[in-house]
Amino acid sequence: MTRKKKSDLFCLYYINFNKVFEIAMLLDNKVITGEETQSNSNHSLKLAAKIKGMLAMVYEGTANISYDYSKGSQLRKTVEIKMTNSVVLKDLIDEVKLSDKNIRNAQEGQLILIDDVNLSLVNEEETRQIKLVKQGVLDRFVHEDISLGEVMKPMLSDYSYQLIGKKGEDNYLIKIPANADNEFENNYTIDDLLLGKVSLIGIYNGVKSSSDLKNTFTYLKGNGTQEDQIIDSQTGEDTNVIEQFHYIDILAITQKIHM
Repeated sequence: MTRKKKSDLFCLYYINFNKVFEIAMLLDNKVITGEETQSNSNHSLKLAAKIKGMLAMVYEGTANISYDYSKGSQLRKTVEIKMTNSVVLKDLIDEVKLSDKNIRNAQEGQLILIDDVNLSLVNEEETRQIKLVKQGVLDRFVHEDISLGEVMKPMLSDYSYQLIGKKGEDNYLIKIPANADNEFENNYTIDDLLLGKVSLIGIYNGVKSSSDLKNTFTYLKGNGTQEDQIIDSQTGEDTNVIEQFHYIDILAITQKIHM
C-alpha cells in the first residue's frame, strides 16, 4: 500500500462532497474498497541422496547423485481501505493543474488550487445577524400568532457566507451556503476559517464582484449595500468601490499539515 507523502497531508475545514464526488467519479469511477498484498519466499536445498548414493555404489560404481528440493511459503495480507471525504478529495487534488502561479492564463471551468490564503468575511455584521436568525434566535418573537423567525427563514434559505481571500497581488471571492447545522467538517465554524492561512480547491469561474453573488434576502432588501461597497472584516474599512475578484466555485477548504 502506497504511503502518502508528508506534504500531502491536510486538515479538512469544508467540503461540498456531492460536487467533489461527482467530479472524482468522472475522473475514475472505480472505487477501491481494499487491496491485497502477497509475498512469496522460495528457496532451494541441494541434498546428497545418501540412500541413492549407496545403491549407486553397489550397482553402478558411482556416488555423485543429488537433487534439488524447492520449498515455497506464501503470505497474503488484506487491507481494508476507508473511503472518507478526505480520501475522495485527495484524488481530485492530484488532478489540479491551475494555481495562483498561472492564474493569469486561467480559463473558466478549470480546477484550481490556491494555497496559503487569508480569508475574511464580506459584510460581516449582516452575515452574523443572518446566522443568528437561521439558528432560531427570533423564533420566540411572535406577532399575531406568527413567529418572526419562521417568516424570515424562507428568505434566508439560499443565503451564503461570502469570503474574500488575498494572496500577493491577487484577490479571490468564494461563497459557502450558510446552514444552521453541519456547515463545516470536524466541528469547525466559520470563524476557524478566518484564523490562519488555508487552501482553496474549486472551479475557476472568471472575474466577478461581490454584487454578482445574489440571493433572495439581498434582492428583497434592495438597498444597494452589496453593490456599492465591500466592508473588510479585518480592517473595518469601507472601500466604497466595486472590487473585482477571481471567483472560485468552492469545492473544499483545507489547511496544510506539516510534519
